[in-house]
Amino acid sequence: MSPALRWTPFAVLALLETWVAWDLLGVPDRRWITALALPFVANLAFLLLSRGAHRRWARWCGLLALSTTYVVSHAFALGVQVLPALVFVSLLIAQVELRILAERFAPLFLTTITSAQQLQIGSALLRALLRLTIASFLAVVIPLLAADLATAGVVPVTTIPTAFLLSAGLVAVVLIIALLPSLESNPE
Repeated sequence: MSPALRWTPFAVLALLETWVAWDLLGVPDRRWITALALPFVANLAFLLLSRGAHRRWARWCGLLALSTTYVVSHAFALGVQVLPALVFVSLLIAQVELRILAERFAPLFLTTITSAQQLQIGSALLRALLRLTIASFLAVVIPLLAADLATAGVVPVTTIPTAFLLSAGLVAVVLIIALLPSLESNPE
């Protein structure tokens, strides 16, 4: 279990890196490609620095540069697509949470533990992954449902308070995802 747990965050990160690189290849203007390649290359450099030198700030800078590349490319060159953007943000947050889970749980499997302890650790990990999956699913579905309700006329979309409420709903889901590890009721 430990190798799979350790490599899952890297697999999700590789998926995100490939996604952004593929989007960069789809940018029609060479000037935009050049401008967007700078934060993308910075992202790769920061992530390599964080892996080699174990610097936490470099990891965050790398993920910020990756996010910046994605957002700027879609905001100015490719156009905004809501569903892929929500999935990208959810995967990015899930990658961070999976890395946190891997850092917490993987070392526990490296020591000699009893089968009862292994079962207890495995069930705690399963609960954490289930919460992460549910929160990631809700982070995509709730904004789409809110947009559907606004389009159908159930919720008036033209008012500023409605826009703030819809934004607050998305922020609440993102906060739930970000705080899942610290909200565990029975830390073991």
